[in-house]
Amino acid sequence: MERKKVISRIDRNNTTPEQQAAIDHHIEQGYRITNMKETLLHSPVSFISLEESSYAVDRALTDKIGKRAKILFGYAISSGNECPICGNYFKWVIEDKLGIKDFDHFEFTDEEIELIDFAGALVKDPNHVPDSVYEPLQARYDEETLVLIITTAVLTLANNYWNNIVGTEIDDYLYEGHFVERDLDLNKALGR
Repeated sequence: MERKKVISRIDRNNTTPEQQAAIDHHIEQGYRITNMKETLLHSPVSFISLEESSYAVDRALTDKIGKRAKILFGYAISSGNECPICGNYFKWVIEDKLGIKDFDHFEFTDEEIELIDFAGALVKDPNHVPDSVYEPLQARYDEETLVLIITTAVLTLANNYWNNIVGTEIDDYLYEGHFVERDLDLNKALGR
């Protein structure tokens, strides 16, 4: 479904000093300026609030549960929430950073399955996540890690909602790598 473009991307050749400072800082940290970020940059405070907090929480959660589990958790949220930008971004990360080309011959760990189940329950109805989904997480993680997992979920959903609401265009690098055409169905891979 083509989403209406509600907010344009900034013109990178004609930025305010605040926008340019946010861009420069973001690039210095090793991050790319994506189509989503170019829409967020209409308000540098919004850009900094969403992007900087997302990356800080992302790093902290990666330290606790590892890169692969964190990425699969993010993908489960974004694909379940039908965010074309974030879903395709995570497909790119899964292949490019994790080296996973498909799920046909892939073994998920128990931890990854628990996180994928949590992501699915959150996307379905965040007000009624079953105890059977929470309890394995509570048994596995301390409360600090649970806070990071939930915060990551909330920030991922915020990114999903942003893209879906404003109709952000899928970035060219996701088309060039054909990630948009690839099917990585977590539920199918888990036999559901």
